[in-house]
Amino acid sequence: MIGNQTKGKSFRGLLDYLENKEQSFLIGGNMFGTNARELAREFRLSRQLNPEADKVVHHVSLSLSPGEKLDNDTWCEIADKYMNAMGYTANQYAIYRHSDRNHDHIHICASRISLDDGKITRDSWEYVRSEKIIRQLELEYELQPTISSKEKLSRAPSIGQQQRVEREQREYEQGLRETVPQKPIKTQLIELIDRATVDKPTMPQLIERLQLLGVEVRHGLTRNGKSKGISYSWNDQKFSGTSLGPAYTWTGLQKHKGIDYQPQRDDERINVLLVIPDKPLPIEQLEKFLQEIELKQTQWSPPAEDESLRPVLQNYLTQKRGLTNYLVGPLQRQGLGYIDQQRQVVFIKRDLNGEKTGALVWDTTRLDNRCSQYPSDSERSKGWFHFKLGGEADNKIERVFLCDSPIDALSMAEIDSSGHKGLPPVRTMYMALDDPDNLPVEFLKNISRIGLAFNNDDRGNEASVLIQKMLPQAKRIAPSGRTWNEILVEERQQQQQEILEQKQRSRGFSR
Repeated sequence: MIGNQTKGKSFRGLLDYLENKEQSFLIGGNMFGTNARELAREFRLSRQLNPEADKVVHHVSLSLSPGEKLDNDTWCEIADKYMNAMGYTANQYAIYRHSDRNHDHIHICASRISLDDGKITRDSWEYVRSEKIIRQLELEYELQPTISSKEKLSRAPSIGQQQRVEREQREYEQGLRETVPQKPIKTQLIELIDRATVDKPTMPQLIERLQLLGVEVRHGLTRNGKSKGISYSWNDQKFSGTSLGPAYTWTGLQKHKGIDYQPQRDDERINVLLVIPDKPLPIEQLEKFLQEIELKQTQWSPPAEDESLRPVLQNYLTQKRGLTNYLVGPLQRQGLGYIDQQRQVVFIKRDLNGEKTGALVWDTTRLDNRCSQYPSDSERSKGWFHFKLGGEADNKIERVFLCDSPIDALSMAEIDSSGHKGLPPVRTMYMALDDPDNLPVEFLKNISRIGLAFNNDDRGNEASVLIQKMLPQAKRIAPSGRTWNEILVEERQQQQQEILEQKQRSRGFSR
């Protein structure tokens, strides 16, 4: 059995993802809700106990080996034992079972806030503790042991080292130890190499980075020019690449970490580095150096567009969804809305400075027009689908409309412009807020005219109530139908009918 863990901020976002997957079933947990909306409302009870906490959502997936299957009751037993062993003894959680893949698996959506005291459940050495619990559950339920990809690519510290650190961690939490326990040297070294390889550098760049971090690197070649391997020395302890794991050998760095190595280009530079190693950076510069490396990883790349399908999307948005080319044209030219190579409709999320931070995928058959996160298992980015109309480009934004989805934000812009018989007289922003918990409060609190143009349904009404608590100046603007796009399409049909009738009257008059 393989276990994976992630943390996030939005209960509703994760619950919607879990519920909307094909062959998804809510099978257990310790909550009363029967769907994503009810569960999200229930999770607010724990969130209110610690409103300052940030990432309070704990997402666990437990997967069996291909061919193995369990019934719902057994899965719930395993999930309950797992959560209790992980320390979630007074926490809310719900269990979903998915059967959309060739391996039976469950997802657990849990609150990290304890109902007993409102404190965050400890997550120290969470991965190590999880693996230990999973091994015990495999034995208890006679499940086939499955080694995770992370275990396969790196050699974990010995059981003795893990037990020592866990013991020291308990002593520190109980006040019996003054200093935080240090991870094993081997683990520290693996983490350093992982951080130095996030942006897939060349082999000379990697060696130079490790030297600057204080890691001594050794490498040699045979007479035939083949690699003898790579070894590392950190804090006076030496490790071969093999002892760290398959991903840390000379070939493993290239295969698993994406390190670019070209012998004719790189060997001379590598030899110079190994003969005259760079001096380690001072301690105060180490973290800054690593942050600069990791910054490259955070530069998000959107899914690639299938440009041949651009006319298809343009025709659909204008003919079926009532939008005008005035909005659709710039949307496509700026790469903010398109069909990707998997034939998904993608809308790009940006921060308030216009930098692309993420993407949403729109299923055009959804009646509420809401989107799902791209990729589906990622955390929601600190960004939004948004655009501006009216006034001058450098004018201060005076009005904001918050909508459920990009298609409704575009529809609201069309309706708003039509109401003004042209562009709005002041600079106006139209924003799709796919998660009420991800709200740019600091930006919005200085804007006096905010329209909460969410769908006229339970989710839209709940989002409006939450936001009005944070932004009292915001006004609810509920569409008379289900969505703003439905209203826009109806208006377009009426306009076309009026034009048709006018033409018919004109032809009759001319006779």
